[in-house]
Amino acid sequence: MLGKRIEWIDIARGIAILFVIVGHSLGNYFSSYFANLIYVFHMPIFFILSGYLYKPKNKNRFLKSSFFNLIIPYIGTVILAFLLFTIYKLYSNPIIAPSRVTSYKQLSISALYGIGASADLPFIGKSIIPIGAIWFLLAFFIGTQLFNIIMSLSFKKDDLVIKGAIVACCAFLGMYIQTYIYLPWSINAALLAQVFFFAGFILKKFDLLVAKHKIVIIVSSVIWLMTATIGLFGLDNLQFPNMYLAVVGGIASSLVVIKFSMYLENDLLSQESKIKNALCFLGAESLCIFCFHLIDLDFIQIWPHLINFVMRISNSYLLAITVGNIYRICFAVVITLSISHIPVLRSFYMHRKYKFIRH
Repeated sequence: MLGKRIEWIDIARGIAILFVIVGHSLGNYFSSYFANLIYVFHMPIFFILSGYLYKPKNKNRFLKSSFFNLIIPYIGTVILAFLLFTIYKLYSNPIIAPSRVTSYKQLSISALYGIGASADLPFIGKSIIPIGAIWFLLAFFIGTQLFNIIMSLSFKKDDLVIKGAIVACCAFLGMYIQTYIYLPWSINAALLAQVFFFAGFILKKFDLLVAKHKIVIIVSSVIWLMTATIGLFGLDNLQFPNMYLAVVGGIASSLVVIKFSMYLENDLLSQESKIKNALCFLGAESLCIFCFHLIDLDFIQIWPHLINFVMRISNSYLLAITVGNIYRICFAVVITLSISHIPVLRSFYMHRKYKFIRH
């Protein structure tokens, strides 16, 4: 039986997945302060919320459940990518066409290596094409397993301090290794993400979200705004002028979004609010939305045609990008709604609710 969902967490995830889509759909506005604001928080917050919800788990059972909830959706999305690539090969057309890869070999290597940014591997002189947005599933899988191992350790004295030190070492290791090589399955990002998992755990353990001190939100907002002035934080490739500030900014900005989500749940939106229900849906189904947003990004070419069409009739790039964002959100949402009615396929993407084998 599924546990009762926490509405403000789904709202926060819903806000985050919306900005994941927007962040990938800014076109010429990608190099902007607005994009920087989005990238500071839109990935870290998923790790922080997971850390907030963390409870000690049996390692073997957790590995199995994580495989079905994270790796199976990854595999399903890769299979869909191969099918769409095959359609393109058999019938070249302007709608179904790959944005990144040009061969089955490239797609296979990209899927097996599983990183979110292009990389040249040292010593062997090979270039890896990124798999795209679903790098997050692999990083989350590796990251949650590692965090569960760290938190299952037991120390007689200063237990939490020692675990915090281990987490910090993992994060530093991820940043250090990244300067030399992109490890497969986005391991570098998974190592850095230990800090975000731990931050979420600390928020829950010490009830820090209960505090209503406005100064905390003000300071966190200032840190978020200042971090965004420095550049765009790529968690997939650990790129930022100052990675330590990126971590602090990621935590601060996520805290602001989380507190805003709690405010939406408790004070601003009624229980019957359509906005609340929509955000909760987006948050609850964010994994499926992630996957089909990638399909749209990398294999469906409606967005660029739509942008060009709106530009021709309006001559407004801002309007074109706005329409393009609405399309991309609708695409992922409509597919996600449809998946819930398709047996087997829904087990790939919504395994918590629709298991392959019911016990």
